[in-house]
Amino acid sequence: MRKDILTVLGERVVVADGAMGSLLFDRGVDGASCYDALNLTDATLVQSIHQAYVAAGAEVIESNTFGANRVKLGRFDLAHKTREINLRGADLARSQAGGTRWVAGAMGPLGRMGEEQPSQEELEDVFAEQALALVEGGADFIMLETFASLSLLLTALRGVKAAVGVPVAAQMVFTQRGRTHSGRTARECFEALILAGAGMVGLNCGIGPGNAFEVVQGLGPISAPLSVLPNAGFPESLGDRLIYASSPEYFAGRTAACAAHGARLLGGCCGTTPEHIAALVRALDAGGAEKRIISASPAEARPQSAEPTRLARRLREGKVILVELDPPKHLDVEPVLAAAEALAAAGVDAITIAENPLAVPRLSNIVLAGMVRARTGTDVVVHLTGRDRNLVGMQSTIMGLAASGLHNVLAVTGDPPSAGSAERVSGVYDLRSLELMRLLAGFNQGRNHYGDAMRLPVNFCIGGAFNPNTRNLALQVGRMEKKIASGAGYFLTQPVYSRQRVDEMLAATRHITAPIVLGIMPLASSRNAEFLHNEFPGIEIPPETRERMARAGERGQEEGVDIAWELLEYAWPHFAGVYIIPPFNRHAMALELMRRLGR
Repeated sequence: MRKDILTVLGERVVVADGAMGSLLFDRGVDGASCYDALNLTDATLVQSIHQAYVAAGAEVIESNTFGANRVKLGRFDLAHKTREINLRGADLARSQAGGTRWVAGAMGPLGRMGEEQPSQEELEDVFAEQALALVEGGADFIMLETFASLSLLLTALRGVKAAVGVPVAAQMVFTQRGRTHSGRTARECFEALILAGAGMVGLNCGIGPGNAFEVVQGLGPISAPLSVLPNAGFPESLGDRLIYASSPEYFAGRTAACAAHGARLLGGCCGTTPEHIAALVRALDAGGAEKRIISASPAEARPQSAEPTRLARRLREGKVILVELDPPKHLDVEPVLAAAEALAAAGVDAITIAENPLAVPRLSNIVLAGMVRARTGTDVVVHLTGRDRNLVGMQSTIMGLAASGLHNVLAVTGDPPSAGSAERVSGVYDLRSLELMRLLAGFNQGRNHYGDAMRLPVNFCIGGAFNPNTRNLALQVGRMEKKIASGAGYFLTQPVYSRQRVDEMLAATRHITAPIVLGIMPLASSRNAEFLHNEFPGIEIPPETRERMARAGERGQEEGVDIAWELLEYAWPHFAGVYIIPPFNRHAMALELMRRLGR
């Protein structure tokens, strides 16, 4: 009869198995397929990996169910098989673990959920459903693993504990500095998880054995068994494969050393193999825990806050005038720079520079922003989209903005790219607007996404977009509130073309304290009006305005300025300023509106 896993961990170190997914890939499984479904379609393959870990000396065998929740399975049209896949996954692990080893029901996070998150109750139900099937299939305890978000892990823990009575292990991903991506320390996370009822806490994935040892070494005593299941090291990309160069002996020595600092469940994650686990068993049996202490890097102090930007001060002190200029689709930047000089001379508070609007390639808006600021000395707002960069590239870009002194950023998701018949263009979208704002706000607190200190202060003035041209204005206001919570300090609206829309927007946002700058895009012609109304996302032009532009004929540009002025004059007292978007970079239209405002 197996003892309770927590009881045994209170007496000695227990060895868990290693990676499942990387071994399945090595054995020919397509990386784009659903690995959890193999419990039903190729049980012999899954069993063979369990058996290899048993032969290596593993005492805890994890089920092949890391992604077997109905959210992830739904992406493979397998949500209806959630219970069956988990039952079978636990049963396959039990068939190889026998009566003397423990089966851990493996459960991971849900992946990207889109912008509208399910409720906490819905999320808890997803985790509860999976846990019930795993325990019914023979799991001795539940292993919640590879969670980067403490809040999601706490939600999963609540769902699991409400559904099953077996012990629950809660493991998180930490950076090389022993923090979550949001900056929480390992101790903070473990204390919160233990308070919420986790029977075991620990870390897995994300870092290799050397960094895992540093995290554990600096942790100090905690009131629950500690698990440590690091990767085999940092991967190297070789074609469509990730290769982990860490030798089994190196992995075993560093991982076994964690036992001297309180770790009780030791195993492996990505890149580890039965050979790594066998080496870990040998190291523990020989008392070979590494005696040399690796000094952790000293904690770096958070830098003092930087001064707010001139635009941030102007938003607090009075009304602002912003004008947008688009980078050219070619290399001749002189016309844009000349327009920027004229706007600066007229007293514009800031020039905003869009990033590849409509997903059409243009000159780098960051490079152009630096040129505009150097030529004019005027504040520049850089539009930053989540469409074109992954998380690594985005952080590099943000550091470049900070180092260049470009601290005004409008954080947006970005227009989706279109795909032609002769080419394929895909958006990245590692970060959408809310996530991008949180990342920028983290830099303002002195740390990047991984919690690493930035050493020098930065104070980004973070703007958000607001679209009032929608049937569900309450939904957009709700997103505005979420953006404020994520770090947005002010908002630029999509262009508005009617007093009715202005009134509706004012009524819906009367409780919003963040400055709102009204978007005004003068119309250049009847053709321009029809295109914007019918083809440009987030813009709606009333029929009477389009009819007026049609009657204007050759006087389209003058009429467009008059229409814009009538609306601006009506709305000016009620907003924090105006955001003028002259079509086709016709900055003279913006200059005329500024003249009428008295600049």
